[in-house]
Amino acid sequence: MKCVNDCPSDAIDIEAGSINDTCIHCGHCVAICPESTIYPDSQDIIKLKPSQVSPGSFQDLSAGIRTCRSYLGKEVDKDTLELLVDNMKHYPSASNARPLKITILTKREAIASINQQTAETLIKSIGQITSPVLMPILQVLAPKLELRRLKAYKKQFVARQTPESSQVCHHAPAVLLFHAPATKYGMASADAYIWASYTSIFASTLGLGTCFNGFITTAMKRNKSMRLEFGIPAGHQVYAALLLGHPKVKYKNEAGREKPEVKYI
Repeated sequence: MKCVNDCPSDAIDIEAGSINDTCIHCGHCVAICPESTIYPDSQDIIKLKPSQVSPGSFQDLSAGIRTCRSYLGKEVDKDTLELLVDNMKHYPSASNARPLKITILTKREAIASINQQTAETLIKSIGQITSPVLMPILQVLAPKLELRRLKAYKKQFVARQTPESSQVCHHAPAVLLFHAPATKYGMASADAYIWASYTSIFASTLGLGTCFNGFITTAMKRNKSMRLEFGIPAGHQVYAALLLGHPKVKYKNEAGREKPEVKYI
């Protein structure tokens, strides 16, 4: 009765040997059955191996993961990319719907294009909200936007912008786009960052570096032609973007940071 007792949707009738339509396909019944009598939706039943990751080793791993903005001019081979994608089947989902699709850019021309178009969209967007017309109004209505700092950032960004600068993609050899149908009530954005976070951690164990890129997701949301160019299906939204590659530098020290504030109730 382990499968029955652990089923979150009361979908299993053990007497009839059936699973009804309330099943959410979470796989708990497959995972918990010691007799392996319930089969998964796809693939075979694989016995779990004991994890070798200790709390201390995970702390060391997480302390050493840093945003990578400096990559070697070395491609990430397809077998490694396939390994990263294959492991995504194990990652949790906020709603258990698992609507995410993955698009991976590896061609230099494609990455250069997404870098350039994202930069142009970013410059245009900042230019609009820091314009002489809007800026005085927004400074009153939304003082937390730090518009003066944003204006200075735009000036610096434009000054550095050249065809070779790659200020958005940092010459990363691969860009992973996590996308799903855009809905008002779905949880695809949460799923995307869950999967991207797990992918970033797994990538670090393979000696790779990653960088979460909000500029790309914002540009993709605002620019329909970008979504078309990079094969994002109609009706889909890019919810997370992850740069990936072999890091050019290695960090030796843990960066000191304050832990978050916590309140126990």
